[in-house]
Amino acid sequence: MAEVWGAILNFLGAVLNGIYEVIPSYGLAIILLTILVRVVLIPLTVKQIRSMASMQKIQPELKRLQQKYKGDRQKLNEEMMKLYREHGVNPLGGCFPLVMQMPVFIALYSVLRVAVVFDAALPQPVATTVTFGRTTLCAPVGTPAAKGPGFTVIRCEDEKKRTQEFNIAPPVEQQKSSPVKKFDALPSYVTHCAYHLDTQGRVDGFACSSPKGTGHLPTDGKLFRDIIQDKAKFLGMHLACSPTQATSKVAIKQCTASGGKAGAGVVSYYLLVAFMMASTYYQQRQMSSQASGPQAKQMQMMGRVMPLFLGFISLNIPAGVIIYWTVSNLWTIGQQYFFLQRQTTPAGAGEPEAPGKGKPPAKPKPKPKPKR
Repeated sequence: MAEVWGAILNFLGAVLNGIYEVIPSYGLAIILLTILVRVVLIPLTVKQIRSMASMQKIQPELKRLQQKYKGDRQKLNEEMMKLYREHGVNPLGGCFPLVMQMPVFIALYSVLRVAVVFDAALPQPVATTVTFGRTTLCAPVGTPAAKGPGFTVIRCEDEKKRTQEFNIAPPVEQQKSSPVKKFDALPSYVTHCAYHLDTQGRVDGFACSSPKGTGHLPTDGKLFRDIIQDKAKFLGMHLACSPTQATSKVAIKQCTASGGKAGAGVVSYYLLVAFMMASTYYQQRQMSSQASGPQAKQMQMMGRVMPLFLGFISLNIPAGVIIYWTVSNLWTIGQQYFFLQRQTTPAGAGEPEAPGKGKPPAKPKPKPKPKR
């Protein structure tokens, strides 16, 4: 199962990179990917909208059944299922598009959050105990001239801005019990390394990675290269960063290659969250306008709570995922408007007028009196 899910993530990363190769804008690539996903889901979405319209048509009959079998729950359920079959209505039909979107949402979240991670070993044990701070950020800074090719200098910085450098090189043959992987040299895309200590407090290796948002992209692709060079931005935003990360000098280093500047373009992050909340509210309102009875009240409540809930969790979601969710909302709004307008007919249109309504019938003319 893990292999299948990994294949899906790699496929999604390949599609995203393919779009970016043609249109080199990270934000537009995500928007086009969203549209592509929604186009694939059109048959299910049409079925959802038709199911909603059919449910509205049978609401009066459902109310009648609820009144008739008020004290017999089992009989009520039987009659309701019979009514659904007669009209070809699936009460769960409205959930299918949302369920189908969730894997894509989770996959895109993974693509924009995961980095390429691997272990790097020191060529020899460190003899001195390291008194360096444990909360640290490390990054490769070059190659020591005295050591030759294959060696890399790692510079680490702790929370007190103290720095220390380590020389990393291809390790000698490791013992079979060693958990550290062998490597030839640090790949060019590595931007962050964090050291780990042994039981005696000595450095015994580094966990190195690329920026977040590169884990499932082709490493030879244009999008991967631009992300690790901090060139893949959109409206001033690093799309692998969340609004919360973008406002922190420390946290922004977790989602960018160079660390960026905390606060740079931060307004765009929060405007994006606000736009996502507004589109969610309008979409929920659009759906609740088609409902009636208890269902309408429930949907109105959801319309108030859902935007606030999504807005809150979006503060810790990558901006690229927020773009996906917002564009998906706008697509749904336009699609529902189009189909609901086509299915809506004016009240009384095409139906015979009931007696007593409309214009009063013309009075019959009196018969002429016969001439004598």
